[in-house]
Amino acid sequence: MSLVRVGFIPVAPGAEPGFDHADVYRARRLMYVAHTGADRVDVLDCEQRRYLRSLPDLSGVAGVLVDEADDLLFTSDRGAARVSVFRCSDEALLGGVGVGPHPNGLAYDRRRRRLYAFNLGEPIGENCTASVVDVDSLEVVEELSLRGRPRWALYDEERDRIYVNIRDPAEIAVIDCERLAIEHALPVPSAGPHGLWLDGGRLFCAADGGSLVVLDRDSGTVIAQLRLPGVPDVVMLDHELRRIYVAVGDPGVVCSFDSDRLELLETVETERGAHTTGWDPVGRCLYVLCPGSGGAQVYEERV
Repeated sequence: MSLVRVGFIPVAPGAEPGFDHADVYRARRLMYVAHTGADRVDVLDCEQRRYLRSLPDLSGVAGVLVDEADDLLFTSDRGAARVSVFRCSDEALLGGVGVGPHPNGLAYDRRRRRLYAFNLGEPIGENCTASVVDVDSLEVVEELSLRGRPRWALYDEERDRIYVNIRDPAEIAVIDCERLAIEHALPVPSAGPHGLWLDGGRLFCAADGGSLVVLDRDSGTVIAQLRLPGVPDVVMLDHELRRIYVAVGDPGVVCSFDSDRLELLETVETERGAHTTGWDPVGRCLYVLCPGSGGAQVYEERV
């Protein structure tokens, strides 16, 4: 099997180039892409592989997160120090909530209907926090102090914990969602933890130091440390094929790893600056977001 480019979806340019997080609403085969340079979220049709429309007026949008079970779409609007909450099925805006400065990564505790917005602070990298938003009241119910600049985050329903990468010190902070408190941190033996994925009790952490670090989520034991050809960003998983994909903006590649054997399978050239991706689990396609060419390259695994 090998990743093969099967298409390209152009989108209208913004005032500046730049994409960030993306997530998929499976029920309608839609991908929502943070088009940071355009202050909007672009909506892509994964079935027809085309651009549909945009959700506008989302200043500096960085994070995008879909929760299908609760029919919710969240964005972190970095330029407005705000998170926006939409009903995903019809893209109706339910409200906006002011959070800490420069919100970035998002994680959602469905059990309590709380959204965590991880804020970069002011100035960026100082006084970083996590704002905890009650989705029903659209109010911030707690603010947690972080030891450093946060990056990707995720919620682990099995452990009822949120894991968030901290750039410096290089660690993964672990938040107890019941107590609304940081429980402990898992040291990462590579500078600048960035992209993050959880699979089978293992955390896959792509770090600026040029490593994909695999850790046991409970003990923090380092299971493997796999070399990358540059500074990575997003990590995505094909659960059926057991593939982990890591985007590296410079030189502009995607590294494909076997998530069970923890071995590099191939390195596929994309485009310089393409550091973020989205995964369509229904069509089993990887969307590589390309600021230079202004759109999404579409890849799928083929023999």
